[in-house]
This record gives sequence, C-alpha cells and structure tokens, in this order.
Amino acid sequence: MAETACPFCAFSPIATGAEACPRCRRKFVDDVADDTSVTATRAGGITGAVTASPVPVAIALVLGAVAWLLRVLDVFTVLKDPTFLLAVPVLLIAGAASVMAAAGPAKHLPAVLGLVCLAATGLWWTKVPLHNVAFAAFGALVLLGTLSEPSSLRLRGASLLAGASALVGLVALALGPASQRPDAVGASLMDEQVGLRWALPAGWGAATALSGGLEAPRPSPRRAVLLANNQETTQAFLVLDRAPGPSACDALVGGLGASVLKTSDEAPPPFPRGTMVLEIQGSAGAVRAACAAPGGKPLLAVVVSSTGPEAVVEASLRVLASGAAVLADPTGP
Repeated sequence: MAETACPFCAFSPIATGAEACPRCRRKFVDDVADDTSVTATRAGGITGAVTASPVPVAIALVLGAVAWLLRVLDVFTVLKDPTFLLAVPVLLIAGAASVMAAAGPAKHLPAVLGLVCLAATGLWWTKVPLHNVAFAAFGALVLLGTLSEPSSLRLRGASLLAGASALVGLVALALGPASQRPDAVGASLMDEQVGLRWALPAGWGAATALSGGLEAPRPSPRRAVLLANNQETTQAFLVLDRAPGPSACDALVGGLGASVLKTSDEAPPPFPRGTMVLEIQGSAGAVRAACAAPGGKPLLAVVVSSTGPEAVVEASLRVLASGAAVLADPTGP
C-alpha cells in the first residue's frame, strides 16, 4: 500500500485527510480569497448596479409611463400630441420589465430611455411651463441615475426624484388651464351686420391681413370675413356668405392652391355632418379648409394656414371651426 510524504520535509507516512505536516506544520493547501467587485442579481447573473437594485428604477419608469400616457391621451388638458407619442409610455413599460427581469440590454436601457424622454419633451413642447420642466427633469434624472455603474445612493436618489418629477408634471397639466391669466383667454370676433361670431382659442387674436400669399374673399353687406392669427406660424379666416352664388365653395377653395384633396377628417359643428376637411396643395405652407353651402342656406367656410407641422394646422382647424357661431340673420324675417 502506497504511503504519502510531506512535499516540504519528506516526512512519511501522512495520515489520510491531514491538512498539515505533523513534523513541519506546513499546510498542504493555502486558502485563497476570491474578491470581486461585481454584484450578482436575484437570478444569479453578473451585472451592474442597475439590475442589482431594479426596484427604484422600475418604479420611476412606470410612473413616467403613466404620466406620458395620460398626457398623450389628453386626460387633463387638450394638447393634441401626435398619436405616435404613445410609443414613449410603451418603451418605458418595456424598460421597467427588462430591468426587473435583468433581461436584454437592461443595464443600459434606462439611460437610453432617459434620452428618449428628454427628446420627446423638447420636440413636443407645451404651453404649460411647469409641465415641460418636470418632464425634462424626469428624463434627465433617469439618465443621470442609471448612467455607467451608479452607486446605490445615486441610483435610489435619482429614481425617487424622477418619479416625483413625473407626478409634478401631471399636476401641472391638471392645474395649468385653470391657472392661466384672464387676459390669456382667446378673443371673440364679431360681424353684427351679417350675424357671425368667432370664439378664438387662447393665444389667438384678430389679424388685419394675411401673409404667405393666402387671400380671403372680400367682405360685402351679405358676406362676413373674419381674419385671425396666433402671432406665430398659423393664420386663418372664417367666411359666412348669406347670398352665395353657384358653386360658391368650389370658387372659394379653388383659389387657394393648385389642387384640392379630401382628407378622412370631418369638420366639427357648426358645419353640417359629412363636411370633409380639404387639403390644399400648391400653396405656401400647410393649408386645410372646410366649406359647406347647403341648398338655400348660407355658406360657411374656414381656412387655416401654417408654416409649422401638418399636425398643427389640422388641430387648429378643428378648434377654430368649433368656435364659429352663425347668428340669426339681422336682415331676415
């Protein structure tokens, strides 16, 4: 039977299972400490601090998603955001799920989502300053709190402040319209001779002339023509003709551009049901119009022109058209 010997002093025999030599007392195997700076997730994988402590970041992302969803759906204030902005809350929810599961690009995804929120807030700026600041702060805090390998204090503190910023942004939307100054309310234009009133939204006022080549019909004793603009990029005019001629709408709209196309949008009241919004091509900027001249009734038309995005002129037409009010004919029976 083979006997073992000490590799240091050659003492033999060595008892089975001995950890040190009985003669020289030297250990056969030294313990080596295995130090590492990485952190294990709940699932056992090796990752950074974001997915090691996922709950604060996930809560902040969910709160941001709820805030963005309520904003885009116009729950508190009508902002007319484009529908594709619904992608922002969807991405935030997906990011929260990825962080909690430590799956996919979970380590860097929150920082990317912070940049997305910053970009969306900047590109779709609203007229509620506190809301803009709060939503921009949310994106910046998510970015700063999850960038690189954050400490526990930075991660938790930034996530807490980001969630609070999202809630502040919602409160600002809910209180924004009510907190506007009385002089911020839109003007109301009137033509008493023909019988037409036009309630303008906030930020709009009467205009003395139109720009960009847009021309409105001339007023007459039986035709009211009201001009308005928002002092920025959008202008409009409203026409009520008590004695329209044959094909009056075709004549009015046809002179605005090279071609006229029907859109899928329907003009709001007081336009008759089935009055479609028209897209005018071949004119400066984006132009939308609605015109109705039912048999034996006055002609009513609204035209909106803007050098901004098409979504702006489409939303402006809906708001401006709904503010038109046809009054009783002063010269009628």
